[in-house]
Amino acid sequence: MNPHPLLGPLVDIVLAKLPELGRNLQESIQQAIKLKHLGLQEAWNRRRSRFQFEFETSLRPLLAQARQGVDPLAPKRHVGMNELALVDEHQALRDVGVAHVVELANEASRTELFQLNNFFAGLARKDARPAREPNLLRPALFARALADALAGPDLRADGHYALMQAVAPSLAGALVPVYQALAQELQRNNLTPLVSTQDVSRGERRPYSSVPGGLDQLRARVDAIESRSAALDAPKPAGGDLLKRIYEQMLADPKLLPPVKAQLARLQVVVARLAQQDPQLLRQQDHPTWRLINAVAAYGAAFTDATDKRLRDFLQFLDDQTEMLLAAPVLGRQQFENLQRLIDAFIARQARERSTPSTVALAALERERQRHEWTNMLREQLDAQLHGARISPSVREFLLGIWIEVIVQAMVLDGHESPAVMSLIQVVDDLVDSLQPVRTDEERERLRQRLPALIARISHGLNSIALSDSKREAILNGLAGQHARALRGVAAEPRRAAAPPIQPAGGAQDSEVRRLLDERESQYSSVWAHAEVNRAELPTQPLPLTGVPDEQARQSIEVWMRQLAVGGWFHMFVQSHWLTTQLVWISEGRQFFAFVGQDADERHSLTAGALEQLYAKGLVMYLEQEGLLERAVATLMQNLDP
Repeated sequence: MNPHPLLGPLVDIVLAKLPELGRNLQESIQQAIKLKHLGLQEAWNRRRSRFQFEFETSLRPLLAQARQGVDPLAPKRHVGMNELALVDEHQALRDVGVAHVVELANEASRTELFQLNNFFAGLARKDARPAREPNLLRPALFARALADALAGPDLRADGHYALMQAVAPSLAGALVPVYQALAQELQRNNLTPLVSTQDVSRGERRPYSSVPGGLDQLRARVDAIESRSAALDAPKPAGGDLLKRIYEQMLADPKLLPPVKAQLARLQVVVARLAQQDPQLLRQQDHPTWRLINAVAAYGAAFTDATDKRLRDFLQFLDDQTEMLLAAPVLGRQQFENLQRLIDAFIARQARERSTPSTVALAALERERQRHEWTNMLREQLDAQLHGARISPSVREFLLGIWIEVIVQAMVLDGHESPAVMSLIQVVDDLVDSLQPVRTDEERERLRQRLPALIARISHGLNSIALSDSKREAILNGLAGQHARALRGVAAEPRRAAAPPIQPAGGAQDSEVRRLLDERESQYSSVWAHAEVNRAELPTQPLPLTGVPDEQARQSIEVWMRQLAVGGWFHMFVQSHWLTTQLVWISEGRQFFAFVGQDADERHSLTAGALEQLYAKGLVMYLEQEGLLERAVATLMQNLDP
């Protein structure tokens, strides 16, 4: 989006109100916690003194990007999946908290946001690929800053989510004067007639799409209306007029791209023939014919570009199948069921082809579920291997903790028998051997020549895991001191009779580095010296499983998870942004799922737990949750209302 002359003044308004916004928000949160959420008082107290600073610090860079016409919350592109940037249940719970804040803010400033959305949508239409959420100053920016300000190592994901829920009304209320000021700026620039002043969707009636038997109800009402004028009109074919109405309404759907509409229009001849032979077509909303039409419309709705090669290939395939149906002497529901299976297979094949460039990374995702098993196996093997080695307790803890984490990470990325893994395992023997004291000048010279390559291999391994710079430096500095002693011929401290139990790798890093730093040179052998889609744009509004018993909700989630299939298109709220993505890969154990957006560079990998969290809160949905037929029936029913 190119910067608009008015974009700078709009951002300046937010910046001018930012100090007041932060103060009001902090006071409102304090009151809410005191009156309604005493259980969160301690967590809030630890954040209160720095909240305003943290909130503004997080928000200002986002506003700077918005001033340049760049969406601060746009998904990152060109992110290789070999980085394994998984969205797990903890990240998903953070997104759920952000979405809750956004929902309340949208309701509190509905009219003002409607005007702003229209203004930014007008700017986005000039772009080659308009954004689904064009408003660069939408509530999600403030919700993201709030989430950052409330985060901290002392708060688990569920605690952070509880805090976000508690303070969500405070942010929604604090944003009202901000959005009112932005709307007034649009009025001062005479933009009000262009963006409208009223949200016309506010009084919109809910469709009948979720009501079972909607098609049957429509048929009954149309029959009743037509029966009153049957004596005056000429007889009509049974159901012919209703089918024509439904089909005309479907083809008038604004969400249909022109080529999809053209293909469905060609299919109308086949559907009309079937209606004469199968009376259930106008009685069963889940008739194979309607499911097929819904699937075609839903797949077409996933694309914003009518010339997309994937869409063209799909429509060409459907055109070939339609030609065969037109030529068939007899039509039946079985033929549409078979065509539905062929379409599902075609879409799944297309989706798998989209995952091909990430084959290596997807294999790594598949291996991710073996991380715990490999960690335990390596710890047992290396513990036995190091049993008689003359190394210090700190080195033993390092090799059985952090270094195992390095090896397992390589196993996940490259395979458990890859050369990279074998090289890292060999480092254990090489490091133990290099720490043995040397006695002659010849041995000392050989050790000096070996050390640079060995240290480089260790440093490269440490870079592959989430290890802080200070911990990495502590390890490398301690290793340098340890080798200095070996070069002087000083023996390592013998293994203690009762060594402390080894902690898991993930939780042992701090204790290992503390031991490295605590150990000091003495008269004994020494060791180491030093040592983280605007919902209004959606075809339907996903709804959380509220008011549903826990057991029933759990069963609903399990059923939905089992129904996930490669090729399906979804709307989901991930990393503070609504996305349209296609499921392209499911791991063998159905624990990991890979998605690719409309742009092939938009790649997302989620754990099963993350998807469950999003689904339970209504933040992920199939694109075809409400089908083309259901929308047509809803509109016709509303048109028949007195």
